Amino acid sequence: MAEATGPGTPTVIVSHLDVHYTVFGGGRRGVPSGQGTPTSFTDRLRRHRPTPKVRQIHAVKDVSFVARHGESIGIIGRNGSGKSTLLRAVAGLIPPSSGRLWVSGEPSLLGVNAVLMSKLSGERNIYIGAQALGLSKAEIAERFDEIVEFSGIGDAVYRPMSTYSSGMGARLRFAISTSATPDVLMIDEALATGDADFRHKSAERIARIREQAGTVFLVSHSNGSIRQICDRVLWMDQGRLIMDGPTEEVLPQYEATLPQKKRKKVVEPADPAVPGTVRHGGRDRLDVAAAVTHNFWSSGVDGAFVVSTHRLAAARAVTPVAARLGWPLLWVRPGSVHTATRNELERLRPQRLVVVGGEELISSETYETLESLAVGSIERLGSDDSAVTSAALVREFPPTDTTHLHVTLPHSAGSAPAVSLAAAVRGQAVFLLDASSCPDTAYEALQDLAPSVITFHGAEEDWSADVLDRVRQATGARVEFEATGGPMALAAGLWEDTAPGGRILVTGQSALEVLTASVAAVHAGIPLLLTTADRLPGRVRKTIERLAPREIVIAATVTGLPAPIRERLGTLVGGRSDSSSG
Repeated sequence: MAEATGPGTPTVIVSHLDVHYTVFGGGRRGVPSGQGTPTSFTDRLRRHRPTPKVRQIHAVKDVSFVARHGESIGIIGRNGSGKSTLLRAVAGLIPPSSGRLWVSGEPSLLGVNAVLMSKLSGERNIYIGAQALGLSKAEIAERFDEIVEFSGIGDAVYRPMSTYSSGMGARLRFAISTSATPDVLMIDEALATGDADFRHKSAERIARIREQAGTVFLVSHSNGSIRQICDRVLWMDQGRLIMDGPTEEVLPQYEATLPQKKRKKVVEPADPAVPGTVRHGGRDRLDVAAAVTHNFWSSGVDGAFVVSTHRLAAARAVTPVAARLGWPLLWVRPGSVHTATRNELERLRPQRLVVVGGEELISSETYETLESLAVGSIERLGSDDSAVTSAALVREFPPTDTTHLHVTLPHSAGSAPAVSLAAAVRGQAVFLLDASSCPDTAYEALQDLAPSVITFHGAEEDWSADVLDRVRQATGARVEFEATGGPMALAAGLWEDTAPGGRILVTGQSALEVLTASVAAVHAGIPLLLTTADRLPGRVRKTIERLAPREIVIAATVTGLPAPIRERLGTLVGGRSDSSSG
């Protein structure tokens, strides 16, 4: 079978991989007739021992594929099809019998790198497992509370692991294994662990890892989990790779082969109507983005930006520009155009289509597809280097406010999307600079922009002295550093001067949804607030109470912001509040 190809840097290359198991089974007891009579008691015992029976299991047969940064790949198939064996071979736990296997960096198989030792406390295991993932003790201490909170084990973290239930141990393994952003994360049925809330949080965590350029493999019997998380599927059967392609193409063909009684109907989570609220959602984040553009833009727009779901740095730089111009963001995967995006592009009919990023972010094949759908002009802007793309954006589309520039790291997460929202609201620009270099193109663009103040979002030590000196030399600006704090508080603080009584937008923590909603909110002139899937933080609730909205628009999937959050938001419409905690 031909290798799957696509854009992005390869993280896993598997070429004609075979894996054999040796299984030892019991032989037949007794002495065959005609073999003589034992001459001693020892001989009699030896003759009556079972003769070892050896069998060879050919678990993986001639499998080839290439996985790349930014992909989330599901592995499906019946029991015994070789799914888990393939995953363990990629993780380096099983040697190939033949063929070749290459993995970039240190792969993390959920529950393997984060090895939990039963005699040690959960606290000690967090440090052991996270250090194995490459985190320093200082980084672990910084993330310790978040790991414990995510796992939901509470004070049990200080007890020996031997006292944990299997579910507690599995949740802690997941929290440790995903505390860093590995090049390759492999999960074997992990999302089946825990209640619905934990599964939702797990899916969000995996989405966040993908947004930071990791590659995710998921082995699961839950087709719902595969659809929600994966954009590509490998279908295994009797050790062979039957099909490799987009989820929406492979999964229906696999499901058609299942016995009728095993075909489970996909049941969407309940989302009852709540007066005063409306949801722009869908099955996944790209559906949400398309629903937002559908409801905030009419057909015949002046222009639109096409951005990639792979590494969102470029999209964070585009967001303030798109908001200022009133152009929607249209999202594509590096190697394909999602159906919802295709439909929106055909409906919007933009006169100018700007595709942002180089071949790694949006492949030439995807660009050709966009070209065939475009009714107006189409062009590619920037490259795979986020600093070069930032420079191209500020030159082609200068900000309204050139006095203040925001700088973030390309791979910064957390509050970075909210920084783009703040810049969009203020008519300012976001510039992405690597920690150790400022290319000539970026230097020249900064020189031309000549801001008076540059805010680096993060600590001073995040950037090298050479980069900071080069920026000061280019601009003569006052350089300041800002620990941004939480994204929800940052977003809430933007609307202190907004008059009450209008509409507001609310979204979750997915960077893709935050950036899409940021452009829509500024375009429509309404506030955007961020919240979590399980509660409404006090700062967010108080802001909504002050705004007393006549309508709350929710931009998120039902799993991202489930029904209880929608119901809680409904109590705040028009200034109503049950005054209960979030």
